Amino acid sequence: MSAPGIRDKTFGQITLPGTHDSGTAYLSSQLQPGSRSQLPKWASEALKIAESMGVPADQLVRRWARAQVDSVGAQLERGARYVDLRAGWEAESMAWRIHHALTGQSVDEVLEEVKVFLVERPSEVVMVELSHFLGDPDAAAVERLAVVVDEVFGDLLAPFPGDTAALYSMKIGKDFVDKNRRCVVVFEDDEVGAKHKFWPSRAITNTYADSDETNVMRAFNEDVVRAFNDPDFAPEAVLKLSWTLTTQAKTILESFNLLKRHPKSLVELARTRANPFLSSFIADATNHRCSVGHIIVIDDFAEADVVEDVLRLNDVDEFPKGECAWPSEVIERVDPRSELSSPLARASIAPDA
Repeated sequence: MSAPGIRDKTFGQITLPGTHDSGTAYLSSQLQPGSRSQLPKWASEALKIAESMGVPADQLVRRWARAQVDSVGAQLERGARYVDLRAGWEAESMAWRIHHALTGQSVDEVLEEVKVFLVERPSEVVMVELSHFLGDPDAAAVERLAVVVDEVFGDLLAPFPGDTAALYSMKIGKDFVDKNRRCVVVFEDDEVGAKHKFWPSRAITNTYADSDETNVMRAFNEDVVRAFNDPDFAPEAVLKLSWTLTTQAKTILESFNLLKRHPKSLVELARTRANPFLSSFIADATNHRCSVGHIIVIDDFAEADVVEDVLRLNDVDEFPKGECAWPSEVIERVDPRSELSSPLARASIAPDA
């Protein structure tokens, strides 16, 4: 946010580099909060594969659940300005914990890392999305999480002004940095969040391809970008583009193939089959006068060039709606989890697993 020219722009005029499943650098051997039915489909399949092959289930699941190698604090130091925190309620310990198939750190520990960064970097603004409230928390438990957020960030919180379209009018410098309201918290439970003036879940439009194939993921994101550049796009939420590959049962099975080289973990999948192709995707979009969205999230942030890509994007003004001339490519693809038949901003696409 300290880059030249950013102060006078809004969240609707810039792109933030972000991390997907940000809190997963450390994951325990315990399954995520909630019933087995709440596990991602790939995780349920991984448990079956582990049993059939006689390998430790937690080790196999961890390979494909761990999306980042750095702590959230380290991600912010590397340039991330959006973090994706999945919060699960552990009723037995009465605690909220990070999760992605397995249980990780306590949420308050991770939030403290964000606070430390903000205190040490007084010109920076960070967006934190708290979602996937698994473990069947009751209203009191969700309120408990909201209180933790309030206690950790205090006056650093940027209060929701009542309209998500404010992300397109509030200036980064004047309305966030100068007022020292530099933490934008997007909270999954809108009712509880409203009591604490957190930003509602509808402030971010989430998209993801739900595929482990690079060409399918790229084609999906091309569709997302085209919809975002449609003249009818309603500026009521910021768009998050997920440059991520999603583990499937076949991804895990292929990792046991000794005759062919396949990724052995989610981090390796991102490092070899997703992240190397982001720069060319952005360049291609820009060459066709297409803006790519407001947040770009990736796995394996530590080894990627997304910050440099975003800095170049932010040097270019957003293209006017309707000018995107990115030709469609017809390829065989799985049906992505999208509702792109209508402009993307009008459809709240389900967060990824």
